[in-house]
Amino acid sequence: MDENKNNSITLPSGAVAVLKATLTAGDFIDASDTPDGKELSKIQLSKRLMDAVVVSVNGSSENVPNALRSLPLGDYVALSKEVAKLIQGDFTTAKTPLT
Repeated sequence: MDENKNNSITLPSGAVAVLKATLTAGDFIDASDTPDGKELSKIQLSKRLMDAVVVSVNGSSENVPNALRSLPLGDYVALSKEVAKLIQGDFTTAKTPLT
């Protein structure tokens, strides 16, 4: 499996994000789990999945959720589309494999 591999993508502003090459079932379960058993909204689930997939933004892996919030909206939308492709098993656009 590719669980230890990552892919980098260049966002519209030129920022670079590194994403996991695969999303595991555990990643998905952890992102969708709630302590009270209530269903997450689509926005909440999307944010949690983004946080689970994005490894770093512009070379920094510190406080990735905050870095994602600081991105220009166009970058965030582009990144969201890449995460959706990864969830669907089709991460083929704008990727550069890292070793």
